[in-house]
Amino acid sequence: MSEDSSPEDGGGEAVAILVDWLKAPGRAFSSLIFGLGVWGLILGIVNITMGAVIAGERKVVWAGWISMGYFWDQPYADFNGVSESFQSSDLVFMLLALAGICWGAWGLHQKVDGGFPVWVKGILLNPIWTSLVSGNEKGGTTMTAAAWCLFLGFAFYVYWALVHWAWVDIGVYAVAAPLIGFGFGLRYLALVEDGESSTKA
Repeated sequence: MSEDSSPEDGGGEAVAILVDWLKAPGRAFSSLIFGLGVWGLILGIVNITMGAVIAGERKVVWAGWISMGYFWDQPYADFNGVSESFQSSDLVFMLLALAGICWGAWGLHQKVDGGFPVWVKGILLNPIWTSLVSGNEKGGTTMTAAAWCLFLGFAFYVYWALVHWAWVDIGVYAVAAPLIGFGFGLRYLALVEDGESSTKA
């Protein structure tokens, strides 16, 4: 730091960096926020319209569930229809989910060549899905393992949520989250290995 600089200048630079990041977050972070936003929106709609716990007999009180009882005593409440069961925490949760979707989509639009539509197309037509049935795709067998971890993680969560109507079951998360986490980790490893092989070649 030069003699002419001051702590105020450093603080102003840090604020500018933070503002720039908020305007255009990284691709990986934007993808994460967008995905969590979509998931949150689905949970919010299910919770409001049908109740997200015990076959629709109960609903989640987000203020209590997320804060583990700090902001609200009970994490669940009886579901008695949309009008009677709607709470302010439902509105806050839905707004946060929508904010995540908008922020993530905006970040992806800034960071992906071609914008957000190209990112969506890339998700739907990603080679990782063909790796489910072939180990000869980009990334080889590591990518195949990643694809199956992701598929099993998401499929297990969706199956359990629809069949047993337990959208916020901690036990389900304990099974699905590690599979999904390993899937993304193995995917990253496969891409790194493939890049190193291409460089050596």
